[in-house]
Parts: sequence; C-alpha cells; structure tokens
Amino acid sequence: MTIYNHSTRKIAKWRTRAYALLFVTAASTNALQHSLPTSRNNRHGSSQRKPAFALGLAPEATAGIAAAMCGGAALLWFSGAEERSRRAEYTEWEAEERERREEMARRAYIEPRDDMNPWTVEELKQYDGTERDDGPILFAADGVVLNVAAGRHFYGPGCEYHIFAGRDCSRLLAKSKLEEETEEETSKPLTVAERAALAGWMWTFKSKYTTVGKLDGFDASTTAL
Repeated sequence: MTIYNHSTRKIAKWRTRAYALLFVTAASTNALQHSLPTSRNNRHGSSQRKPAFALGLAPEATAGIAAAMCGGAALLWFSGAEERSRRAEYTEWEAEERERREEMARRAYIEPRDDMNPWTVEELKQYDGTERDDGPILFAADGVVLNVAAGRHFYGPGCEYHIFAGRDCSRLLAKSKLEEETEEETSKPLTVAERAALAGWMWTFKSKYTTVGKLDGFDASTTAL
C-alpha cells in the first residue's frame, strides 16, 4: 500500500511536468503568432499585419512546437504506463495477501461442535497456542468456546492476553484481570457490574471470532445478570 501511494505521487509529479510543458508550448505559439513579419500590400499604403507563411509560423518554430508537443505527449504516455504497471503490481500483491490470509485461516480452523458434544476444560488446554504458531487458539467465556486465532497477536504465547488462552476465562474477563485470582477472590461471586462487563466482552467476541461450541459443565447462574 505504501509503495502504491508513493508511486501515485510520483506519477502526479510527471503529469504536472507534462501539462506545464504543453502550457509553455501553447504560450510560445501565441507569442510567435503575434511577432510575425508584416508586409505593405494595402493599396491605400497602410500597413497590414499578414503572415509571411501559409501556416503563420516559420518552419523552425513549427518544428520546435511539434517537438515540444511530442515530448509532452510522451511524458503523459510514460506516466500512464508507469501507473498501469504500479496498479498491476498492487493487484498482484493484494491477491497474494488474500491467499496468505486464507491459508492462515485454513490452518487455524477447527471443527465446531454441537451442544451434544461440548468442550471440556482439559481439551481447551491443548489449544492455548503453544504447540503450533499457526493453529487454533481456544478459550471459553460465559459458557461459550471461541476460536480466537484471528487475534493471535493478542492471545498467542508471549502476548498481552495469553492468560485467557486454553481455559475458561469468564471471571478474568469480568474483572478485567490479567493475573490469576487469589483463593479469596475465587470464592466470591461476580458482582452485577462484573457480570455486565462480561456480557459486553461477549458481544465483542461473538462478533469478531468464531464460536466453536459450548463448555461442558458450565453453570450459567454464575455469570447471569
């Protein structure tokens, strides 16, 4: 994208030069037409401006103007050809990038499960992103299991929210915590505000990531508003 924008600015610069050359050519033509030699062939003896040549220009001037116009046309053609080339390169890059994203999505794909075959906490542990750097990353929240591999830069190993990966992170999300709860904190039920916060997170996750099933044994009353 950056390369394409830089090329566009460069093309615009070439076009400006070409238009300037054509403008100068036109101005020169007008000046030459007003400086042509005159002849005194009026029968009353008055001076009358009359072109000395059929086209109103000297051969040298005509050749110079023609060369300038050809140069301007060449510049316009060159800028157009360069722009077409850059567009073709960008289209090719865009296609390659799309293929790369599709391949990443294919590798991170995991078959969704129906409600009759829920995910267990032990199964989730296998999908915390540590075994494969291009595989699925799962976590459970509010009883829903999500594949968040598209957010690998958030939930992958070493990333800010990796603590959520491969587990039920409902309470951590509700409390906006990035470290484990203490035993005392775990023993306390979520407040109404914390449950509302979790509901807000769920709205975001469901619209952004793929739901792949339910969490086995989840007690919905622990997070319900």
